Order: sequence, then C-alpha cells, then structure tokens
Amino acid sequence: MIYDYFSRIQRKLEVIKWIIIEQSVNFDFVSDEMGIIAGKLVFIDKSILDFMELVSARETEYRFQYMDGKKNLISRWDSAPHHKEVRTFPYHLHTRKEVKESNKVNFIYILDTITDKVIENLKL
Repeated sequence: MIYDYFSRIQRKLEVIKWIIIEQSVNFDFVSDEMGIIAGKLVFIDKSILDFMELVSARETEYRFQYMDGKKNLISRWDSAPHHKEVRTFPYHLHTRKEVKESNKVNFIYILDTITDKVIENLKL
C-alpha cells in the first residue's frame, strides 16, 4: 500500500516537474503499513508548498501549507484535531480569512490542485 502510494507520488512529481524550481521530498518507510512523506516544493510562480503526510491503513495525518513567494498563507489543509466546530472535523482548510470544511485530502490531490493554480497564475 505505502510503496504503491509513494510510487504514484513520484510519478506525479515527474509529470509536473516543469513547474517546480526547487524540490525537497523525503519518503520515510516506517513499515510496510506506514509511511511519511515530508518536504517542500517551490513552483515557477514562486509559490511554496510545505507538507507532511503520514499514511497508514488505519490513519492519515497531514499538513499541506501553500504560500505565496513572501510566505503569506494561501491555503493550509490539515488534520490537526482542533476546530471541532467544523462539520468535517478533524479535516479542515485554513484560508487567509477563515477556517472552512474540507474533505480528507492526500498529497496527490494537493499537487493536482496547486498545479492548476500555478498554471492559472502563469496565464495572468
């Protein structure tokens, strides 16, 4: 499970490498059933993704912090057990203005979402 997921991430990073100018990605295989991926990506529009995802058959914890080139928050998806008022607790999304509901996400979803944003920024 973990090996397959990490392989999918590596393939995704290869596909979008044309929009990444700096990459630091660490894959940690804790066991056959658990892994952690953490690191930082800087994109050609100078936006930054700082991330950590722990994946196992029983649990998922994550923090995906997306910032502009000045390190101002754009979005942060996380699973920290705060914001109990959010219907999707513990999963939620921080924006510059508020905390919102968010379905459970994973690194591949975040890469797809940010790829779309970076490409949109290039068109401006």
